[in-house]
Amino acid sequence: MPVSSRKQAPQANFIFQGTIQKLKAAAMENVPVDDRTAVVRVDQIIEAPQAMAGYEGQNITVRLAGRQKVKEGQQLLFHAQGWIFGDGIAVQALSQEPIKPTHTALLSRGGNPVEHKQHRELRQHLDSADVVVSGVVASVRLPADAQEGQGRRALQDTGAEPPRPGRISEHDPRWREAVINVADVHKGTLAKKQIVVRFPASQDVRWYNAPKFQPGQRGLFMLHKAKADEKAAGGARRGIAEDAEPEVYTALHPNDYLPFDQAEGIKALIEAEPKKKNK
Repeated sequence: MPVSSRKQAPQANFIFQGTIQKLKAAAMENVPVDDRTAVVRVDQIIEAPQAMAGYEGQNITVRLAGRQKVKEGQQLLFHAQGWIFGDGIAVQALSQEPIKPTHTALLSRGGNPVEHKQHRELRQHLDSADVVVSGVVASVRLPADAQEGQGRRALQDTGAEPPRPGRISEHDPRWREAVINVADVHKGTLAKKQIVVRFPASQDVRWYNAPKFQPGQRGLFMLHKAKADEKAAGGARRGIAEDAEPEVYTALHPNDYLPFDQAEGIKALIEAEPKKKNK
């Protein structure tokens, strides 16, 4: 997972309408049962990851959120996350609420729940991005601070400089910088037609899903500026220098880069944005 100083609240990835079948029970083995577990029939899936999209009409186990009272036969709208997978699934509800008239549009929109989830996540990612540009990767290089570190190691190898103690981590991101030639700016403002994007070249599990840029890649880049507090608190650890230029951005999430053939949905979202958001 990307290292960040920001704490993010859990987000639901499985949203469905369901009916409580039995309280203090589970629909699969090896699930700890208490007064907050329930067997729930999935009546309608609204959003889901691919692995959870086929449970409509089936009973699953739900660990209920909060302490609100519910009863057997009650129909609720659940926002949940995956919990235990086996011969069925158990999920943890982040919230559940009785069906209301305000839910009508949500429950009647139809379509593919997997696509609905992907669309919402792209919308959230677009909203959180500081800059969105389309362009091409002109070059990939080592960050200046990494080059300095390599120079020190070279001197140490020749005996010209005594070795300095340092922490070696198996999760070293191996930071690189991609220089992007910008064709269009879709969100935010840029003073130049180039932008520098830091990304982890490591294939370690922590960084595996982050974009790995190569010269010639073309597409849409949804980028987040390195924050001043992050540089000061974690710069040395993460390879981000405290005096890094404000035009240096990071790409840590899979959706930070989309090839043009996968970017039509984001382009449509950008075009639908009020102009004031692009100022």
